Amino acid sequence: MNTQVIANASSGREIAAIGQSALPAHSIPPMEEHLAWPMIARLPVMLAVSIPLRGFKVSGLLGLRCGQTVVSIWKSSEDVPLNVGPLQIGWGEFEVVEQRMALRLTRLA
Repeated sequence: MNTQVIANASSGREIAAIGQSALPAHSIPPMEEHLAWPMIARLPVMLAVSIPLRGFKVSGLLGLRCGQTVVSIWKSSEDVPLNVGPLQIGWGEFEVVEQRMALRLTRLA
């Protein structure tokens, strides 16, 4: 089963809702410098991150409680693909911001 984390991109820089970059971190320019950033930051679209969860069942999903974590086979050092529908628009890494899960954009597709 794949779990999706959904967020609204219209708020800008950090999107509410995982992380290995192909380039070293010191060589990746900030998202705000990407030519398409001004347009992308204003798009009112639903974003999705899908992470494979081996053996995770609907009953496990229904039994989740606030603050509970789920084990994934996804390496924590790898960026996750960020999609709008079937279109991959970038990659990101999960982090915690003010006690909430967040997705920081690391690069655009």
